[in-house]
Amino acid sequence: MKIPDRGKPPRRRAGTRGVLLACLGCGMAAQAMAADHGTWDALLRQYVDDEGRVAYRRLEAESGPTLSQYLTTLAGATPGALPPKEQLAFWINAYNATIVAGVLQRYSAENALKRVFFFKSYNRRIAAVDRTPDDIEHGIIRRQFREPRIHFALVCAATSCPPLRREAYVGERLDDQLDDQARRFLNDPTRNRIDVGSGQVVLSPIFKWFAEDFAAAGGPLADVLQPYLSAEQRRLLEAAKIRYQEYDWRLNAQPGQRP
Repeated sequence: MKIPDRGKPPRRRAGTRGVLLACLGCGMAAQAMAADHGTWDALLRQYVDDEGRVAYRRLEAESGPTLSQYLTTLAGATPGALPPKEQLAFWINAYNATIVAGVLQRYSAENALKRVFFFKSYNRRIAAVDRTPDDIEHGIIRRQFREPRIHFALVCAATSCPPLRREAYVGERLDDQLDDQARRFLNDPTRNRIDVGSGQVVLSPIFKWFAEDFAAAGGPLADVLQPYLSAEQRRLLEAAKIRYQEYDWRLNAQPGQRP
């Protein structure tokens, strides 16, 4: 006689449990895919001032291992499974954190030869691949997202770069963060001058280097930048001859804070 296996649940219940476990697994996998930028956010708030300058020496002495831990988190992330805005926030954070880590390892952008080594040779493992800053900026961010406002958020550690933001970028607030960066960058006279009084327009060379990115976003530069300018500034930008500032490649360190 075959003895019934009373310990075996009915087939329907087993299937239900399997579905529940599968759903739980999907949720856990989704959490694993998203890097936690809280550590980076805390470092930015502690070591970046209101002008976007970095206390590199203090960061290295007090929180170097914490930065390394955050980069380890990025190394194991799989951002391709995230929504587009979260993906873009991930890569902006990854670029900026990679640059800061490179400075702490004594890489520099302060002359042409050093820039080549820094942007094209220095690499960190991000999303399971060793990537240079140029790989992240040009190979991923510019190619995949077609978002000109990233040029107000990516910071290559130079004084003329946009100021490093004192918080991490996050998908749910990314548009507001990028708009704020654009407004801040454009209205900073050390980086751009659209002076209605004198009729002069002197812009960051970022607008020349990445002209194709701004053009692809909607035509003339004055139209693309319209949300961040006064009506008078926009008319001047449309009519005036644009000149470009010299780019200041000196390190964006706080006084006495070079590593």
